[in-house]
Amino acid sequence: MSTTALKIIAVICMTLDHLSTYLGAPLPFRYIGRFAAVIFFFCAAEGAVHTKDRRQYLLRLYKMCLLMTALSAVVPFILGGWFPGREFPHITNNIFTALVPGVWLIDILEHIKTDPEAGKKRLKKYVLYQITVVPAVLLVTFVLISVFPRFDEELIAWPAASLIMSEGGIWLTIQIILFYLWRDSKKKLAIGYLAYCAVYTAVMLPQIPARIFWFVNAHFPRYHMLISNCLGIFGLSRMEAVRPLSESLLKYNFQCFMVFALPLLLLYNGKRGKGFKRFFYIYYPAHIYAFYLIRQFVLKSQ
Repeated sequence: MSTTALKIIAVICMTLDHLSTYLGAPLPFRYIGRFAAVIFFFCAAEGAVHTKDRRQYLLRLYKMCLLMTALSAVVPFILGGWFPGREFPHITNNIFTALVPGVWLIDILEHIKTDPEAGKKRLKKYVLYQITVVPAVLLVTFVLISVFPRFDEELIAWPAASLIMSEGGIWLTIQIILFYLWRDSKKKLAIGYLAYCAVYTAVMLPQIPARIFWFVNAHFPRYHMLISNCLGIFGLSRMEAVRPLSESLLKYNFQCFMVFALPLLLLYNGKRGKGFKRFFYIYYPAHIYAFYLIRQFVLKSQ
């Protein structure tokens, strides 16, 4: 199966996921949707290695990241001006916030192979940037929210290309780097991915972050918001009520279903396929905002 075939499957899964998210389609659509990001991350890792111009590839991803950020800021603002008295929330979907820092790191790792010294210098700069960008974003966000209480903090975090503050947090973004490290062996891919999913499930299904938050809230209430923010930076749900395991799996922490994407990844044949590059870049924002408008003007008016 080529990367084009995998991306088409990912697009179908993503569309089903967003049909549920925006238009209220059955919840199982979201279970299928867990395959989408995994496949896109896998293809991004492959694309970062095989592309003829990695710099242009990374720049293209970053431009899409900025486009999604701009749309998320501008569309609700314009709609709010046209229809005063109605609220138009910004869209939180921007997979490019994860693709950019992941592919960026792969680019550095590839440079280490050809020029170890120069590559290591790039890696040090990357780590330094990732460490400093989080407090910088939090500071800017704090200042802006104090002036504009309804300001959306994601609009500052998204363009920063932070490995930690991407959509889904570092827990999911790290998949891109892992797929890159496992790419030379399907055995490594299978064992590594199953282990990754097992760890993720062991943490998220029993809602360990939420349990930590509520424990601190009960015994050290002074620090409960600090713990909440620290967990939030890493994309971990924290303030939600702790629920039974079955309810956690089927209604709230169904990201665990991503494990079933593994057979599709193992079918990859190392070929690019026909491409359809422009289609994938156009379809992502187009279908999201189409669903968004339908929800705002059709479903909410009924």
